[in-house]
Amino acid sequence: MTSTLTPAEAFPPGEYLRDELEERGWSEREFAEIVGRPAQAVSEILNGRKQIVPETALAFAEALGTSAELWVNLQAAFNLHEAKSNRPPVTEVTRRARLRSRVPVAELRQRGWLPDTNDLDALEGAVKELLGISDLDAEPQFAVAARRSNASVSFSPQQTAWLARLSRIAQARTVPAFDANSVCALAGDLAHRIHDPTDLGELESWLAEVGVILVTLLPLKSSKLDGAVMLLDDGTPVVGLTSRGDRMDGYVFTLLHELAHLCLGHLETVAVRADEDIVTATGLEGLEAEANRQAAEWVLPEETPLPTGRPSMSTILQIAGRHRVHASFVIGRIQRAREDWGLLRRSIPRVRPYITVEN
Repeated sequence: MTSTLTPAEAFPPGEYLRDELEERGWSEREFAEIVGRPAQAVSEILNGRKQIVPETALAFAEALGTSAELWVNLQAAFNLHEAKSNRPPVTEVTRRARLRSRVPVAELRQRGWLPDTNDLDALEGAVKELLGISDLDAEPQFAVAARRSNASVSFSPQQTAWLARLSRIAQARTVPAFDANSVCALAGDLAHRIHDPTDLGELESWLAEVGVILVTLLPLKSSKLDGAVMLLDDGTPVVGLTSRGDRMDGYVFTLLHELAHLCLGHLETVAVRADEDIVTATGLEGLEAEANRQAAEWVLPEETPLPTGRPSMSTILQIAGRHRVHASFVIGRIQRAREDWGLLRRSIPRVRPYITVEN
């Protein structure tokens, strides 16, 4: 007899054992004597009332010239078949795993974005409401460009949930009609308006005046997201910032980056799914690079000479005064140019104490 049999279908291992005994002409009692087991135990295995355990599988293998794995696998396959036949096509385990593949459920519960409930129907309904979808297999529809450190891959569940929450918050706010010319004029002047961190508290009202909703929403863990700009269904633009890093230069640069997408027309005719971000290019090409160049130009002209070596604060203040910007923006430009992220970091103010931050 072969020792590598794989059953084509699940059946009680006793049926296979009965065929083996009939082929050899052995009775139940005789086989029980051979394997040193009570005759009743062998009878119960033959009739499917008793399972084959590893010790019994070893004895059967020695008596019948098969492998012990054969009997263990026959029993396991039958047990699994029985378990499957008693389960619904979609189990609670499947539903719970599916939810967590869409959004980070545990973190969203902690943040209050989802109800703290184990009721799967209620939880699925809350996830669909958050994402604005009628079916969990559907994808949210966003007209969006996002500044993130993994822009070459699809949106993650954390990023999708954050964008959906941003949209929900923005929908509850109203601003005057969007004025593209005024937005671009504001963007060009913004760095000159911010004389110290307290001015950051004026950003929401400044943008609202030109028809743009600004929301600062704390990032989700491992989201790798700095900010995004999206259009609501009525065409109102929304800029969302995570304040990741909590530094004034990065916060304002990200804001200008998102405004650049608006001023450069990147969202005018774009309606994309959350897993098909319009911003896929990195480095020197693509929409992100174009928005970065425009944002940098609004802060400091590209031709601005930067000091060599490690600049003193007095040198930085001189450059800042010449261009009417806060010193942190000059430090940020030098850091990005040199990729020296430790440069005078302590001189850059924090952001969150001066702005309204949504949870």
